[in-house]
Amino acid sequence: MNYSNKLIILWVLFLSIVALPIAVSAQKIVDLRITPTVKAVAKALPSVVNIGTERIVSVAQSPWGGSDPFEQLFKNFYKEQKGRKETSLGSGSLISSKGLVVTNSHVVHRATRIIVTMSNGKQYFAKEIAGDSLNDIALLQLISIKPNSNFIPITCAKPDSLLLGEPVIAVGNPYGLGSSISRGVLSATKRKISFNGKVIFGDILQTDAAINPGNSGGPLININGDMIGINTAIYGEADGIGFAIPLKRIESILATWMIPEKFRDVSLGVIPGEKVLNDEVVYFIKEVLPSSPAWKAGVREGDVITGLNGNKINSLLDISNKIWDLKSDDSILFNIVKKGKVHLTVVNSPTMDGKEMALSRLGLGLEKLTVKLSKVLQYPFHGGLLVNNVKNRLNVKRGDILVRIENVPIYEFSDIRRALRNKHYSDKVKAVFITIIKKNERTLITKRNVLITVK
Repeated sequence: MNYSNKLIILWVLFLSIVALPIAVSAQKIVDLRITPTVKAVAKALPSVVNIGTERIVSVAQSPWGGSDPFEQLFKNFYKEQKGRKETSLGSGSLISSKGLVVTNSHVVHRATRIIVTMSNGKQYFAKEIAGDSLNDIALLQLISIKPNSNFIPITCAKPDSLLLGEPVIAVGNPYGLGSSISRGVLSATKRKISFNGKVIFGDILQTDAAINPGNSGGPLININGDMIGINTAIYGEADGIGFAIPLKRIESILATWMIPEKFRDVSLGVIPGEKVLNDEVVYFIKEVLPSSPAWKAGVREGDVITGLNGNKINSLLDISNKIWDLKSDDSILFNIVKKGKVHLTVVNSPTMDGKEMALSRLGLGLEKLTVKLSKVLQYPFHGGLLVNNVKNRLNVKRGDILVRIENVPIYEFSDIRRALRNKHYSDKVKAVFITIIKKNERTLITKRNVLITVK
């Protein structure tokens, strides 16, 4: 055996005795670093987005001269003199492979442009398609995405699957620092939030995981990487006290939004719900819309759902995701206890424009407030819908201007259709009207909220 061969043999022996154990030991060290927290973050992070918004703040001049206390409130109706751009940052979670994002309402409130940034850096424009300022929840849809786009939705925990003291992780974009996490525990559940001495919510989650500006709208996840709530606020007078909206309320609200009737002139007729019975999650029909395909097929409120299209149901959001995008002539198969397989086909709704809706469903005759009509009436506003007829007994009169229904600003008749699309018979909606009062050569403006029962 020559000298070179001896060196090779010695080197092999060295690797087997020294180097290989070192490599194995290093791998074990890496494995120890991959904690449940690391795994949870890796699972959830691709579904968490950064939300940037822009809002144009206009400074308007009152047409009757001088400064007026109502000027800022009604500035959208005045002639704009100048404007400045304000930006804000928040977070959100992808809840659908087709590009739906849930966040806080206050994150996107009055935004003129919404930019969503994925964890991989890709950016998309988005639009708010539903919002609830009271519950502080908004639903966004990414726009101009490729038809074959397949986003990774966040996974959801089971409703009420909460353990006091369990590890939780806040994921989001505090101060615009993308993909940041903070770890803590679930400090409390069912915290009460009061306003003017009245309890508004009694289900708020509390955590000591650090929540900072920019975390709003991002998910609070458990150690399995499943969302249990949406980070929404902090207690300003203390450190380590943050609050989150619980998943159960989020899913319940989304279930009323993510139905075909809200986005298209079609009808399926099913609003799903969930409840926990004997520690088991039960999915059921919360509401059936009258004269809908579901009603005609014999589906009724309270019917228990055990499957969709032959597949097991994983969450209430799973049901919502399967039905919200259905279009005319699309079919879906429900497995319902005691009724078996029920096939439902989406049909077109009777066509009705916004003007007809306002008259038949709200009892309001409306006309467009044009520039010419504004001059005739000597109104300071150019745009909006003017009341010219009132059928029902409402605290509204001819000449009032309808400016909002619930969370939908009213500028065109198409806004009426959007505001009433998911409203049903006997529902009550809050409408906002402006009244113009001329007194002693002065023009006064009053704003009034009116509760209207939908017909």
